[in-house]
Amino acid sequence: MPKRPHYDIVIIGAGIQGAGVAQATAACGYKTLVLEKFPQAGMGTSCKSSKLIHGGLRYLESGQFKLVKECLLERKRLLKNAPELVKLTPFYIPVYTHSQRPAWLIWIGLLIYSVFSFKPFSIVKKSEWETLDDLNLKNIKHIFKYYDAQTDDKKLTRAVIDSAKKLGADVEYGSDFTASQIHKKSHQVTYIKNSKPHTITCQCIVNCTGPWITSTQNKISPLLQTPPVELVAGTHIIINQAIEQGIFYIEAEDKRAVFVMPWKEKMTLIGTTERLFTGRADDIAPTEDEIIYLLKTYNRYFNEQATHDNIIDSFAGLRVLPASSKSAFNKSRESLIIHNSELPGLVTLIGGKLTAYRASSEDVLLQIKKILGSPGKAKSCSTKNIKL
Repeated sequence: MPKRPHYDIVIIGAGIQGAGVAQATAACGYKTLVLEKFPQAGMGTSCKSSKLIHGGLRYLESGQFKLVKECLLERKRLLKNAPELVKLTPFYIPVYTHSQRPAWLIWIGLLIYSVFSFKPFSIVKKSEWETLDDLNLKNIKHIFKYYDAQTDDKKLTRAVIDSAKKLGADVEYGSDFTASQIHKKSHQVTYIKNSKPHTITCQCIVNCTGPWITSTQNKISPLLQTPPVELVAGTHIIINQAIEQGIFYIEAEDKRAVFVMPWKEKMTLIGTTERLFTGRADDIAPTEDEIIYLLKTYNRYFNEQATHDNIIDSFAGLRVLPASSKSAFNKSRESLIIHNSELPGLVTLIGGKLTAYRASSEDVLLQIKKILGSPGKAKSCSTKNIKL
């Protein structure tokens, strides 16, 4: 009987978090395998984000200062390491007489944000208001301008997984993880590819399956308990009307933040919504109420109105957040890492943001080192300066 392939680490999931962990572990010299059920990386929730690389200005409102600072540092690194994928873009915040957040509060938030990011903000002159993509100027009081970044989330994820492969990681697409059992102080991992079962062994499993985190965890024995989580659905729509001046950060009637963004060739991306989702992760889809909500919010701020006929695409993704009694708007966006402390290892990454994927991967790597020790070959293990 041929000997089963053996790895130091098997990562389940090739979304942005799994790709980031693979890059980190491969850079450190661990023999790494990524199992991904889709035909390519980044085809689950990672391609259904708001396409932003940002600190999260609105997270200041809920006191998540550490997360904002971390994300802004990671934004700086991505602008340097992936200039073709991550672009600095002007953001505009219009303030109206009906706005629930007063201008002075936004000014304070932007001041803190600029201190963290070392990027100044400004107040747009009235003489320039007419140039801002046919923005509705009725009852407007101020327009603020600051900078954050935009990306193509799918391309970014694939660039990171390609980097991991160049560093030595193996990736198996179209591979559905089915189970893992402990065998002689190793995980015996089984998965299905091309309708055939495959078995490998490894010293540590990293669960990076996003909305599928619980169902994946239940296939791993012995079971490592994770804290309760909630799935929050977010829908975006793409319309065939173009904006060109930048990204608009607007306020829906329920006080939520909605972004209106230029996208691809003469299209506009609008999102996102937030609603608790209790169904199967595979069944997530935009609802009619969400689409109406986004159209209504867009039409509230722009003179060129949009209808269902202008929608050329829509998509919905799922955020994994710690369960709490807080509203979706106020729930923590920081990643959570659950792990055991002995062989064979199991590390589960819950949540995490697109912008901070590399920082989350470093935290996972720290736990892996505690379980496996450092690999034989001495490496810097740093991904801070790896170009994408």
